[in-house]
Amino acid sequence: MTSKVKSGSIIQFHTGTEHTAEALPEILDYLKQAGLKPVCVGELIYKNGYTIDNNGLQKAENPTS
Repeated sequence: MTSKVKSGSIIQFHTGTEHTAEALPEILDYLKQAGLKPVCVGELIYKNGYTIDNNGLQKAENPTS
């Protein structure tokens, strides 16, 4: 799973599953070694001046040329 992770990737974890808690420290160590910083998904979403289209892509409301 970690081989496809890059800056801006969203990794979904399910709470209450059998192996999530046990795998998390190893995954966080990998991300740190790769120079990546885990953040909450809300920090990845532009809130002002952007919309999200039906494909989930964020687009500037008034793009400049």
